[in-house]
Amino acid sequence: MTGLGNSAFEALTEHDKINLVAVLTCKRNHNPFPYYQCEKLYEMASKKGIPVYEGLNLKETSTYEFIHSLSPELIVVSTFDQIITNAIIQIPKYGVINIHPSLLPQYRGTTPTVWALMNGEEETGISIHFIENETIDSGRIILQSRVKIMPEDTDGTLRYRLDQLSKTTLARAINPVLTYDRSSFPPQNELLATYGRKRTIKDAEITKGMPLKKMLTLIRAMTPYPGARILHQGKWHIIKSASLITGASSCQNQDGTIMIRNKNEWIKLEVQDVRIHESIN
Repeated sequence: MTGLGNSAFEALTEHDKINLVAVLTCKRNHNPFPYYQCEKLYEMASKKGIPVYEGLNLKETSTYEFIHSLSPELIVVSTFDQIITNAIIQIPKYGVINIHPSLLPQYRGTTPTVWALMNGEEETGISIHFIENETIDSGRIILQSRVKIMPEDTDGTLRYRLDQLSKTTLARAINPVLTYDRSSFPPQNELLATYGRKRTIKDAEITKGMPLKKMLTLIRAMTPYPGARILHQGKWHIIKSASLITGASSCQNQDGTIMIRNKNEWIKLEVQDVRIHESIN
């Protein structure tokens, strides 16, 4: 993984009490996640001489035995695509901790930044918490850092800022994890827990009758991936950017743009054609 994984790697390798012995990642692919320019995690690890193991299945006995053979005292998880099994959770002396880009217990699960934007939240943040069982994002909170969601934030810019914040937050969380008993950290309030479901391609679709505020919010949440999209003249178009125009009595569509009117306001959509209405990974 990249993004949050990079920040975690940097925080761990720079910490004077941590000796990083291995990096486990999902199988290498050409997915452009996290959709902004950054070094690949396996390249960062290679430069530091730290072995990388790709595509291991955590449910297999051989994986458990391999992790056990490393004798880790602490396991740090960041944007990993598998649930950490109860057997693996029991291995490290100091436990398993996770970096999650929301203010838990709100927005557990996948793509929390998308749903924070979609729901008009004013702030979000980073939560460092223990993984204590196989219930997603449910363990005791070690440390949280908050960040304001800016009006111009897209999912991409918000995730980038959270990536940067996660490095300092993890660095601050390490010493308490190594010092205090796990029971001293506060449990999450399950009554306040919310979950972000997995997106579908339908979530990225806007319609011309949609309120402009809702339309702009959806565009921000789906930028840069998978890109909000609109059906216009029988073709799907991905929206690259959107802007409001007020006070104009009329506006004409031009090549690469779609103009939509709502009372005295227009929204100008910069678009590109979509040949295949694909699914979201």
